[in-house]
Amino acid sequence: MSREDGSAWELPLARYELFRSRDPNRVRDEVSRVWTPHTLRVLGADPRLDARMHYARLGDLSVSALRYGGTVSLGSRPAESFFTVLIPLAGEAEARCGSERVRLSAATAAVLSPADPVALQWPGDCAQLVVRLERTALEARLSDLLGAPLRKPLRFASAMPVAAGNGRSWLRGLRMLVTELERPGSLIERRAVAEMFERTLATALLLGQPGNYTRMLDGEVPAAPTRAVSIALEWIDNHPKWQHTTASLAREADVTERSLQLGFRKHLKMGPMEYLREIRLRGVRDQLRAAQSDAVTVTAVAAEWGFLHAGHFAARYRQRFGEPPSQTLRR
Repeated sequence: MSREDGSAWELPLARYELFRSRDPNRVRDEVSRVWTPHTLRVLGADPRLDARMHYARLGDLSVSALRYGGTVSLGSRPAESFFTVLIPLAGEAEARCGSERVRLSAATAAVLSPADPVALQWPGDCAQLVVRLERTALEARLSDLLGAPLRKPLRFASAMPVAAGNGRSWLRGLRMLVTELERPGSLIERRAVAEMFERTLATALLLGQPGNYTRMLDGEVPAAPTRAVSIALEWIDNHPKWQHTTASLAREADVTERSLQLGFRKHLKMGPMEYLREIRLRGVRDQLRAAQSDAVTVTAVAAEWGFLHAGHFAARYRQRFGEPPSQTLRR
Protein backbone atom coordinates (compact mmCIF):
# COMPACT_ATOMS: atom_id res chain seq x y z
CA MET A 1 0.00 0.00 0.00
CA SER A 2 1.40 3.36 -1.04
CA ARG A 3 0.32 6.85 -0.25
CA GLU A 4 -1.74 8.57 -2.92
CA ASP A 5 1.30 10.67 -3.88
CA GLY A 6 3.14 7.42 -4.66
CA SER A 7 5.54 7.34 -1.71
CA ALA A 8 5.84 4.12 0.28
CA TRP A 9 4.82 3.82 3.91
CA GLU A 10 7.09 2.71 6.68
CA LEU A 11 6.08 -0.71 7.95
CA PRO A 12 2.90 0.14 9.89
CA LEU A 13 1.42 -1.29 13.10
CA ALA A 14 4.78 -1.02 14.92
CA ARG A 15 3.09 -1.27 18.32
CA TYR A 16 1.90 -4.77 17.36
CA GLU A 17 5.28 -6.35 16.60
CA LEU A 18 4.99 -10.13 16.48
CA PHE A 19 8.59 -11.02 15.69
CA ARG A 20 11.90 -9.99 14.11
CA SER A 21 14.22 -12.71 12.94
CA ARG A 22 16.96 -13.70 10.51
CA ASP A 23 16.29 -17.43 10.95
CA PRO A 24 14.23 -18.77 7.98
CA ASN A 25 12.79 -21.63 10.05
CA ARG A 26 11.55 -19.32 12.77
CA VAL A 27 10.19 -16.89 10.19
CA ARG A 28 8.25 -19.67 8.48
CA ASP A 29 6.84 -20.94 11.77
CA GLU A 30 5.81 -17.49 13.02
CA VAL A 31 4.10 -16.54 9.77
CA SER A 32 2.38 -19.94 9.66
CA ARG A 33 0.77 -19.21 13.02
CA VAL A 34 -1.00 -16.19 11.55
CA TRP A 35 -1.55 -17.29 7.98
CA THR A 36 -1.39 -21.03 7.16
CA PRO A 37 1.31 -23.75 7.21
CA HIS A 38 3.52 -23.26 4.17
CA THR A 39 6.92 -23.87 2.67
CA LEU A 40 9.49 -21.08 2.67
CA ARG A 41 12.54 -21.05 0.45
CA VAL A 42 15.17 -18.30 0.47
CA LEU A 43 16.32 -17.45 -3.05
CA GLY A 44 19.63 -16.04 -4.19
CA ALA A 45 23.19 -16.43 -2.99
CA ASP A 46 22.59 -14.98 0.48
CA PRO A 47 20.37 -17.35 2.56
CA ARG A 48 19.88 -14.84 5.36
CA LEU A 49 16.69 -12.90 6.01
CA ASP A 50 15.88 -9.77 7.97
CA ALA A 51 12.19 -10.46 8.54
CA ARG A 52 9.75 -8.46 10.59
CA MET A 53 6.02 -8.91 11.17
CA HIS A 54 3.45 -6.77 12.94
CA TYR A 55 0.07 -8.35 13.64
CA ALA A 56 -3.24 -7.06 15.02
CA ARG A 57 -6.48 -8.99 15.26
CA LEU A 58 -9.95 -7.55 15.82
CA GLY A 59 -12.30 -10.52 15.74
CA ASP A 60 -13.02 -12.14 12.39
CA LEU A 61 -10.49 -9.89 10.69
CA SER A 62 -6.77 -9.50 11.25
CA VAL A 63 -4.20 -7.31 9.55
CA SER A 64 -0.45 -7.88 9.40
CA ALA A 65 2.46 -5.88 8.04
CA LEU A 66 5.20 -8.18 6.80
CA ARG A 67 8.57 -7.95 5.09
CA TYR A 68 11.18 -10.67 4.65
CA GLY A 69 14.31 -8.64 3.98
CA GLY A 70 15.39 -11.22 1.45
CA THR A 71 13.88 -12.75 -1.68
CA VAL A 72 11.73 -15.79 -0.85
CA SER A 73 9.20 -18.13 -2.41
CA LEU A 74 6.26 -19.49 -0.43
CA GLY A 75 3.78 -22.22 -1.14
CA SER A 76 0.71 -23.45 0.71
CA ARG A 77 -2.27 -25.73 0.34
CA PRO A 78 -5.75 -24.16 0.24
CA ALA A 79 -6.43 -22.19 3.42
CA GLU A 80 -10.03 -23.52 3.53
CA SER A 81 -11.17 -21.42 6.50
CA PHE A 82 -10.29 -17.85 5.50
CA PHE A 83 -9.80 -15.34 2.69
CA THR A 84 -6.57 -13.35 2.33
CA VAL A 85 -5.98 -9.95 0.78
CA LEU A 86 -2.37 -9.01 -0.06
CA ILE A 87 -1.60 -5.30 -0.51
CA PRO A 88 1.96 -4.16 -1.32
CA LEU A 89 3.32 -1.37 0.84
CA ALA A 90 6.54 -1.17 -1.18
CA GLY A 91 8.02 -3.10 -4.07
CA GLU A 92 6.25 -5.75 -6.15
CA ALA A 93 5.55 -9.47 -5.86
CA GLU A 94 3.77 -12.25 -7.71
CA ALA A 95 0.98 -14.47 -6.45
CA ARG A 96 -0.36 -17.63 -8.08
CA CYS A 97 -3.84 -18.46 -6.80
CA GLY A 98 -4.96 -21.76 -8.23
CA SER A 99 -4.60 -21.25 -11.99
CA GLU A 100 -4.52 -17.43 -11.84
CA ARG A 101 -1.42 -15.23 -11.58
CA VAL A 102 -1.47 -11.74 -10.11
CA ARG A 103 1.36 -9.23 -10.31
CA LEU A 104 1.17 -7.34 -7.03
CA SER A 105 2.08 -3.65 -7.13
CA ALA A 106 0.94 -0.23 -5.94
CA ALA A 107 -1.95 -0.58 -8.42
CA THR A 108 -2.95 -4.20 -7.84
CA ALA A 109 -3.68 -6.29 -4.74
CA ALA A 110 -4.60 -9.97 -4.61
CA VAL A 111 -7.62 -11.67 -3.05
CA LEU A 112 -6.92 -15.33 -2.25
CA SER A 113 -9.95 -17.58 -1.96
CA PRO A 114 -9.94 -20.46 0.56
CA ALA A 115 -10.23 -23.19 -2.09
CA ASP A 116 -7.05 -22.26 -3.96
CA PRO A 117 -3.47 -23.40 -3.32
CA VAL A 118 -1.16 -20.41 -3.20
CA ALA A 119 2.39 -19.75 -4.39
CA LEU A 120 4.16 -16.43 -3.82
CA GLN A 121 7.37 -14.93 -5.17
CA TRP A 122 8.26 -12.22 -2.63
CA PRO A 123 11.35 -10.06 -3.38
CA GLY A 124 13.46 -8.68 -0.57
CA ASP A 125 12.43 -5.07 -1.24
CA CYS A 126 8.73 -5.88 -0.96
CA ALA A 127 6.62 -5.22 2.15
CA GLN A 128 2.93 -6.01 2.29
CA LEU A 129 -0.21 -5.74 4.35
CA VAL A 130 -1.82 -9.15 4.77
CA VAL A 131 -5.51 -9.06 5.66
CA ARG A 132 -7.17 -12.25 6.85
CA LEU A 133 -10.98 -12.51 6.83
CA GLU A 134 -12.61 -15.58 8.33
CA ARG A 135 -14.65 -17.47 5.76
CA THR A 136 -17.58 -18.27 8.06
CA ALA A 137 -18.10 -14.63 8.99
CA LEU A 138 -17.68 -13.31 5.43
CA GLU A 139 -20.10 -15.83 3.97
CA ALA A 140 -22.59 -15.10 6.76
CA ARG A 141 -22.34 -11.42 5.85
CA LEU A 142 -22.96 -12.29 2.20
CA SER A 143 -26.02 -14.31 3.19
CA ASP A 144 -27.34 -11.31 5.11
CA LEU A 145 -26.90 -9.06 2.08
CA LEU A 146 -28.67 -11.54 -0.19
CA GLY A 147 -31.40 -12.29 2.31
CA ALA A 148 -30.97 -16.00 1.56
CA PRO A 149 -28.61 -18.91 2.36
CA LEU A 150 -25.66 -19.50 0.04
CA ARG A 151 -25.92 -22.28 -2.50
CA LYS A 152 -22.19 -22.54 -3.16
CA PRO A 153 -18.95 -21.28 -1.58
CA LEU A 154 -17.93 -17.68 -2.14
CA ARG A 155 -15.10 -16.99 -4.59
CA PHE A 156 -13.52 -13.71 -5.65
CA ALA A 157 -11.55 -12.69 -8.71
CA SER A 158 -7.89 -12.90 -7.69
CA ALA A 159 -6.75 -9.48 -8.97
CA MET A 160 -8.03 -6.39 -7.13
CA PRO A 161 -7.22 -2.99 -8.74
CA VAL A 162 -6.59 -0.50 -5.94
CA ALA A 163 -5.51 2.60 -7.85
CA ALA A 164 -9.08 3.54 -8.75
CA GLY A 165 -12.69 2.47 -8.38
CA ASN A 166 -14.06 0.14 -5.74
CA GLY A 167 -10.65 -1.24 -4.82
CA ARG A 168 -9.36 2.21 -4.02
CA SER A 169 -12.37 2.85 -1.78
CA TRP A 170 -11.81 -0.43 0.04
CA LEU A 171 -8.14 0.42 0.50
CA ARG A 172 -9.05 3.78 2.02
CA GLY A 173 -11.20 1.98 4.58
CA LEU A 174 -8.32 -0.33 5.40
CA ARG A 175 -5.98 2.64 5.80
CA MET A 176 -8.39 4.19 8.28
CA LEU A 177 -8.43 0.94 10.27
CA VAL A 178 -4.62 0.80 10.32
CA THR A 179 -4.45 4.44 11.40
CA GLU A 180 -6.79 3.79 14.33
CA LEU A 181 -4.90 0.66 15.36
CA GLU A 182 -1.68 2.68 15.48
CA ARG A 183 -3.15 5.21 17.92
CA PRO A 184 -2.91 4.15 21.60
CA GLY A 185 -6.24 4.69 23.32
CA SER A 186 -8.20 4.75 20.06
CA LEU A 187 -11.86 3.76 20.21
CA ILE A 188 -10.94 0.87 17.91
CA GLU A 189 -9.93 -0.90 21.14
CA ARG A 190 -13.61 -1.10 22.05
CA ARG A 191 -15.32 -4.19 20.75
CA ALA A 192 -18.36 -2.42 19.28
CA VAL A 193 -16.17 -0.06 17.27
CA ALA A 194 -13.90 -2.86 16.06
CA GLU A 195 -16.95 -4.83 14.92
CA MET A 196 -18.16 -1.80 12.97
CA PHE A 197 -14.85 -1.59 11.10
CA GLU A 198 -14.91 -5.32 10.40
CA ARG A 199 -18.45 -5.23 9.06
CA THR A 200 -17.72 -2.22 6.86
CA LEU A 201 -14.62 -3.77 5.28
CA ALA A 202 -16.34 -7.13 4.79
CA THR A 203 -19.37 -5.51 3.17
CA ALA A 204 -17.25 -3.30 0.92
CA LEU A 205 -15.21 -6.30 -0.24
CA LEU A 206 -18.36 -8.28 -1.06
CA LEU A 207 -19.95 -5.42 -2.96
CA GLY A 208 -16.84 -4.03 -4.59
CA GLN A 209 -14.70 -7.01 -5.59
CA PRO A 210 -16.04 -9.15 -8.46
CA GLY A 211 -16.95 -12.69 -7.45
CA ASN A 212 -19.34 -15.51 -8.12
CA TYR A 213 -22.18 -13.71 -6.25
CA THR A 214 -21.72 -10.29 -7.87
CA ARG A 215 -24.68 -10.66 -10.22
CA MET A 216 -26.99 -11.65 -7.40
CA LEU A 217 -25.80 -8.72 -5.29
CA ASP A 218 -26.35 -6.34 -8.22
CA GLY A 219 -29.62 -7.95 -9.30
CA GLU A 220 -33.15 -6.61 -9.32
CA VAL A 221 -34.37 -6.06 -5.76
CA PRO A 222 -37.57 -4.17 -4.90
CA ALA A 223 -37.15 -1.02 -2.86
CA ALA A 224 -38.34 -1.30 0.72
CA PRO A 225 -41.87 0.05 1.21
CA THR A 226 -42.46 3.40 2.89
CA ARG A 227 -43.42 1.71 6.17
CA ALA A 228 -40.10 -0.16 6.36
CA VAL A 229 -38.14 3.03 5.66
CA SER A 230 -40.16 4.82 8.35
CA ILE A 231 -39.29 2.13 10.91
CA ALA A 232 -35.58 2.51 10.15
CA LEU A 233 -35.85 6.29 10.35
CA GLU A 234 -37.49 6.06 13.76
CA TRP A 235 -34.63 3.93 15.07
CA ILE A 236 -32.06 6.41 13.79
CA ASP A 237 -33.91 9.55 14.88
CA ASN A 238 -34.74 8.22 18.36
CA HIS A 239 -31.33 6.61 19.02
CA PRO A 240 -28.74 8.43 16.88
CA LYS A 241 -25.79 7.45 19.09
CA TRP A 242 -26.47 3.71 18.93
CA GLN A 243 -24.18 1.50 16.83
CA HIS A 244 -26.61 1.19 13.93
CA THR A 245 -25.69 -0.69 10.77
CA THR A 246 -27.66 -1.20 7.59
CA ALA A 247 -28.04 -4.84 8.66
CA SER A 248 -29.44 -3.99 12.10
CA LEU A 249 -31.88 -1.45 10.64
CA ALA A 250 -32.99 -3.94 7.97
CA ARG A 251 -33.72 -6.53 10.66
CA GLU A 252 -35.88 -4.04 12.58
CA ALA A 253 -37.74 -3.14 9.38
CA ASP A 254 -38.05 -6.82 8.33
CA VAL A 255 -36.52 -6.30 4.88
CA THR A 256 -33.19 -7.15 3.26
CA GLU A 257 -30.29 -4.71 3.43
CA ARG A 258 -30.33 -4.13 -0.32
CA SER A 259 -34.06 -3.43 -0.26
CA LEU A 260 -33.66 -0.96 2.60
CA GLN A 261 -30.82 0.82 0.82
CA LEU A 262 -32.96 1.18 -2.31
CA GLY A 263 -35.92 2.37 -0.23
CA PHE A 264 -33.82 5.08 1.41
CA ARG A 265 -32.46 6.24 -1.93
CA LYS A 266 -35.95 6.30 -3.43
CA HIS A 267 -37.47 8.39 -0.62
CA LEU A 268 -34.48 10.33 0.79
CA LYS A 269 -31.91 10.36 -2.04
CA MET A 270 -29.29 8.89 0.34
CA GLY A 271 -28.46 5.57 2.00
CA PRO A 272 -29.20 4.63 5.64
CA MET A 273 -25.64 5.28 6.81
CA GLU A 274 -25.51 8.62 4.99
CA TYR A 275 -28.71 9.62 6.76
CA LEU A 276 -27.31 8.49 10.10
CA ARG A 277 -24.16 10.54 9.49
CA GLU A 278 -26.26 13.60 8.66
CA ILE A 279 -28.26 13.23 11.89
CA ARG A 280 -25.07 12.82 13.90
CA LEU A 281 -23.44 15.87 12.28
CA ARG A 282 -26.46 17.93 13.25
CA GLY A 283 -26.28 16.51 16.77
CA VAL A 284 -22.62 17.49 17.08
CA ARG A 285 -23.40 21.00 15.83
CA ASP A 286 -26.26 21.47 18.29
CA GLN A 287 -24.11 20.21 21.18
CA LEU A 288 -21.17 22.45 20.24
CA ARG A 289 -23.46 25.47 20.02
CA ALA A 290 -24.86 24.80 23.48
CA ALA A 291 -21.51 24.02 25.16
CA GLN A 292 -19.06 26.24 26.96
CA SER A 293 -15.84 26.34 24.96
CA ASP A 294 -13.71 25.76 28.07
CA ALA A 295 -15.79 22.81 29.26
CA VAL A 296 -15.63 20.42 26.27
CA THR A 297 -13.45 19.66 23.28
CA VAL A 298 -14.49 19.12 19.69
CA THR A 299 -12.78 15.72 19.69
CA ALA A 300 -14.73 14.51 22.73
CA VAL A 301 -18.07 15.65 21.35
CA ALA A 302 -17.37 14.13 17.93
CA ALA A 303 -16.37 10.79 19.50
CA GLU A 304 -19.56 10.80 21.59
CA TRP A 305 -21.52 10.92 18.32
CA GLY A 306 -19.50 8.15 16.69
CA PHE A 307 -16.96 10.16 14.67
CA LEU A 308 -13.68 8.41 15.48
CA HIS A 309 -11.29 9.98 12.98
CA ALA A 310 -10.80 13.64 13.88
CA GLY A 311 -9.44 14.67 10.49
CA HIS A 312 -12.23 13.06 8.47
CA PHE A 313 -14.85 14.43 10.85
CA ALA A 314 -13.52 17.99 10.61
CA ALA A 315 -13.52 17.84 6.81
CA ARG A 316 -17.08 16.54 6.68
CA TYR A 317 -18.25 19.09 9.21
CA ARG A 318 -16.72 21.99 7.27
CA GLN A 319 -18.17 20.68 4.02
CA ARG A 320 -21.64 20.39 5.58
CA PHE A 321 -21.78 23.62 7.60
CA GLY A 322 -19.23 25.87 5.94
CA GLU A 323 -17.04 26.33 9.02
CA PRO A 324 -14.70 24.23 11.19
CA PRO A 325 -16.25 22.69 14.35
CA SER A 326 -13.85 24.69 16.54
CA GLN A 327 -15.44 27.90 15.25
CA THR A 328 -18.90 26.64 16.16
CA LEU A 329 -17.70 25.85 19.67
CA ARG A 330 -16.15 29.31 20.18
CA ARG A 331 -19.38 31.15 19.45
